[in-house]
Amino acid sequence: MKNPKFYFLIFSLLILVACDKVTNPVIKSTTTVGSNFIIKTNDDISNYKKIILEDYTGQRCVNCPEATRIIKTLLKAYGDTLIAIAVHQGGDDSFAAPLGKNWPNDFRTDAGQEWGSKSNSIGFAIDQYPTGLINRKKYQSSGPRFSRATWTGICAEAKKDPFVLKLNLKTEYDPSKRALNTYVKGTFLANYPNPVKVIAVYMQDSIIGKQEDNGVVIPDYEFEHMLRGDLSGPWGVNVTASASIKDNVFDISFLNKALPDSTRYEKYAKGAFTKVNDKKITVVTFAYDAVTLEILQAEKVKIR
Repeated sequence: MKNPKFYFLIFSLLILVACDKVTNPVIKSTTTVGSNFIIKTNDDISNYKKIILEDYTGQRCVNCPEATRIIKTLLKAYGDTLIAIAVHQGGDDSFAAPLGKNWPNDFRTDAGQEWGSKSNSIGFAIDQYPTGLINRKKYQSSGPRFSRATWTGICAEAKKDPFVLKLNLKTEYDPSKRALNTYVKGTFLANYPNPVKVIAVYMQDSIIGKQEDNGVVIPDYEFEHMLRGDLSGPWGVNVTASASIKDNVFDISFLNKALPDSTRYEKYAKGAFTKVNDKKITVVTFAYDAVTLEILQAEKVKIR
């Protein structure tokens, strides 16, 4: 008679092979920590397509406030069908970098630096400010980088994109421990040919700092929807390894992410930096085509 360990090994191998065929993966990054949670969801607004506009910007960029004003107009026109993220990004010689005692703040982030990079193989090589990415997609035979003058027209075109993937987003936040748990459920509304990844980040409103506006330095400028950090890594995680069929579902969670209560980005912090105000934090998640990098759907939830 063969050793029982032999049968256990065969059974384990069969389990591993079977796992490759799972169509509804559940991916968890760690265990949940916290108890007194504030729970928020996007369930009321998850049934229609969203547009996401990434505004690559900087505090010493003289034209960037004009781009912000364009975004405010677009947000008013599109309501919750448009999500905007202000990404302060660039090298030490960029408009986003601190400069001496007069410009001490550094609002750059690891994710923003990765996305805008010119040196890695998948960054978007941002070299002018302001620059916008809209669904990280090419429109009108150009892009995915667009100047602010084109954003209104590109958003109108992006509004016609098909709604192929629904995202349900839920956050749990414990203010006493500053512990944040994020859950994303994706449902394919049509067959989709390529693998898909999911990114989760958080942004903050009402940050006060200096900003140059067409040659005038504004000491108490109010920054909105500023990218503050990522929950998933800059490029997210895989949720499908190949093509997906209609009604396929995936679940993913990013658990026990501690919101910082002081300067967070030590790699870039060369001076004063504002505290993360959890009352102004919004989690944004988006699913994108792992081959083309185009964003299929985005959602957001304010955590408290």
